Amino acid sequence: MKKKLSDHCLSEEFIIDKFFKKLNYNKLGTFNFENDGAYLNLSKKYQTVVTTDTITENVDFFSKDPPESIAQKILCVNLSDLSAMGSLPKAYTLNISINSYIDFNWLKKFTNKLSRLQKKYNIYCLGGDFSKSKEISITSTFFGQAKSKNILPQNKCQVDDDIWVTGNLGDSYIGYKLCKSFDNKIDKKNILSFKKKYLYPTPCMFGYMAAKYINSAKDISDGFFGDLKKILNKKYGAKINLKSIPLSNNLKKILLDSQSKIYLKDILCWGDDYELIFTSKKKYKVKLLSLAKKNNIKLSNIGSVIMQRGVFDDSALLIKNISSYDHFR
Repeated sequence: MKKKLSDHCLSEEFIIDKFFKKLNYNKLGTFNFENDGAYLNLSKKYQTVVTTDTITENVDFFSKDPPESIAQKILCVNLSDLSAMGSLPKAYTLNISINSYIDFNWLKKFTNKLSRLQKKYNIYCLGGDFSKSKEISITSTFFGQAKSKNILPQNKCQVDDDIWVTGNLGDSYIGYKLCKSFDNKIDKKNILSFKKKYLYPTPCMFGYMAAKYINSAKDISDGFFGDLKKILNKKYGAKINLKSIPLSNNLKKILLDSQSKIYLKDILCWGDDYELIFTSKKKYKVKLLSLAKKNNIKLSNIGSVIMQRGVFDDSALLIKNISSYDHFR
């Protein structure tokens, strides 16, 4: 029988000592989580870049999702934001509201996953806070560093800029649908692959590598169309070659199945891909492709920025009724 936290005489101090102190890597500024605050040493040559995100139960993840998945999501949403700003991640804080169904095993799996990801991305936890609530809610603030000239804005694109997308889009959408009992004839191997994309998103860290070639960038968290519109900022438009939108072969098969009731437009309005969409001058095309190849990153040129407002397909037809994810809808 699993032991719930409510079944044990617990305190915030106990939880920190038992599960979370291993995440500070004994960095001097963390005070080993024995202060109410911390400090972060960054080079004088760099600017500090800050981003924060919250994920909540039954909105960003399901209550029965593995704790490892929830850990990966809270890091991914922040890491992709830093990447989109051309920043290298350094450290983060973590605020967690947990419910009475969280047990020792959950906390162990959650923090062990955080520890593995910290090593992968060379980051550490500065500290945070804990509280109890009816539903799980996790907020993380990330700190990164970048040279001033390489910090990327979201909406400084220029007419005739190429529009680029990293990785593949849409697999997370199918994974979400499958987690919600999506009725479709997909073989078990592919089902697991799609679900993994939703449960364990991976941030694309190409922004820091390519910052000097980029004019504007955004991570695709609220949907391709929605995040593209944020880049265009009601000032410009875009011409998109829909056939160049990068999709996995498994997803292409689903789109070709008339019985699937899955459409490209639905995919492009969905978020949780955590790939990058960015614009760049055409003269940097070869350099970007070379850099992406060197770092084993899939990179697709899917269109260009135009003067006329709106998003148009390759036949110059306006794409209507495009939307993005919104927590309040």
